[in-house]
Amino acid sequence: MSSPWAPTFEPLFVVGGAASAWAYARAARSDPPGRARIAAFTAGILLIVLALNSPLETIAVDYLLLFHLLQNVIISDWAPPLLILGLTPGMRAGIAGRGGRPLAFFTRPAIALPIWLIGWYAVHLGGVYDAALRNPILLNGEHLFMIAIGLLFWWPVLSDAPRAVPTLGRIAYIFAAFVGSAFLGLALTFAPPLYGYYEDLPVRLWGISAAQDQNLGGILMTTEQAIVFFAMITWLLVVLFREEDEAERELQARQRAEGLL
Repeated sequence: MSSPWAPTFEPLFVVGGAASAWAYARAARSDPPGRARIAAFTAGILLIVLALNSPLETIAVDYLLLFHLLQNVIISDWAPPLLILGLTPGMRAGIAGRGGRPLAFFTRPAIALPIWLIGWYAVHLGGVYDAALRNPILLNGEHLFMIAIGLLFWWPVLSDAPRAVPTLGRIAYIFAAFVGSAFLGLALTFAPPLYGYYEDLPVRLWGISAAQDQNLGGILMTTEQAIVFFAMITWLLVVLFREEDEAERELQARQRAEGLL
């Protein structure tokens, strides 16, 4: 067993991150994104690459479930929205256009939300989780899947190419996602150990038992999703109030033009 502070090298995600950065830089030549978008996209790539190529990966695989759950929220809840926010409207429209009907279908809220919820729960089933941890290829597949469903989930909320989902609908979408996903975090917090892989580890880091490890992971997941989802709802409420204010001003302007005020 390697030292917990030894970094793990996963070339798939290093190459993937570099390829994404290259594609973004190429697209930025004709559609400059601005500093804030560049920072968001860069942060999204770095979160994925560093979460899977650092001691975090080593601890997640060899020592603690808590760190594996932290990886999952980083690559599925944190990085995807940053990547999408880093794209310009033109870039998002280009992706939507190249994706065609399949992308348009799967990013519909009524489709994206169930896919994300089913995927989220399926990945964390005991047998699935244990199998992935025992096979590096399956573990990489799990990580790719988490990134993919994260992008799929956040696309209807943050993409404006085209903006077919009203702000109130996006608020309901995020709230439904939080309620639907909360049961996993609660189960991990209060249930006995569900993952034989972590129970069988010969070394327990920092004296944390398998039960404590899982319970802390459940608390982490529940708290993280509450913060992320309600921060997004708060932002969308601000957007909604701004839209309503603009609509009221436009109505008043029309009424003045028609001599009604």
